[in-house]
Amino acid sequence: MRFLNSFLLLALISCSQGQMRSEIDQTPYRTSGIEQFFLPELPSWANHSASGQCFKKHSYQYLDFSKLSKTYDLKYAELIEFQAQYNDRLESYFRSTALRFLKPVEEAAFFSNTLENVRGGVRVFKVPPLVKKVDIIWVDRYMALNQVNELKKMNELGRFDERLPVLFSSCLSKQDLNQWLVDNNLDQVGFYTLSAEWLTPFGSDLDLKPGLHLEIKKLLAPSVDVRFVSPSEILLPTEIVL
Repeated sequence: MRFLNSFLLLALISCSQGQMRSEIDQTPYRTSGIEQFFLPELPSWANHSASGQCFKKHSYQYLDFSKLSKTYDLKYAELIEFQAQYNDRLESYFRSTALRFLKPVEEAAFFSNTLENVRGGVRVFKVPPLVKKVDIIWVDRYMALNQVNELKKMNELGRFDERLPVLFSSCLSKQDLNQWLVDNNLDQVGFYTLSAEWLTPFGSDLDLKPGLHLEIKKLLAPSVDVRFVSPSEILLPTEIVL
């Protein structure tokens, strides 16, 4: 009788575990619900800039500007800020932990906090209203051609006293670019920066375009005179739209 009772108990436990496993298998995977606003991640072989001759150290999250605009009524400049700030949050988080992924609840928190900041008027790239002349300096090319001293010469000659200098990199993140400035004793110049987090396959009309790029004038007042600066006679990179 004791053997029979034990057998029945094992059978009940087995059936119960099987039912629980079946219920778990049929339970849909719960996500944060924001994955609809992200574009597919670029494969590693595409994570580079042919015109800048550089590779990206980080994999960036590119946002679906069309969906975000319809859902949250954001304009191009706000959408660009959103993507840049979100990616900067991600990099700061991954630099502070050994983990290489976000839990859905963390992802949702990063997303909502960044959205709140942008809708509240927080801007990472904000040119002073009195500035009327801006130089967009393609730092990737100076680095590729080993001509960083040219930037130092420009500063010594007072060029950046007349025109606001904005360093643009199609590969470096904001944090990597800031560290590069420190390493090259250029952190006291007062450069503004536009880094790889700002690139997007969407145009200011919120339609998809081929490749990644940034329409810089959409971040500035219409009256600002924008000039592109690069070593020698080099054409504009595909990532820059003036």
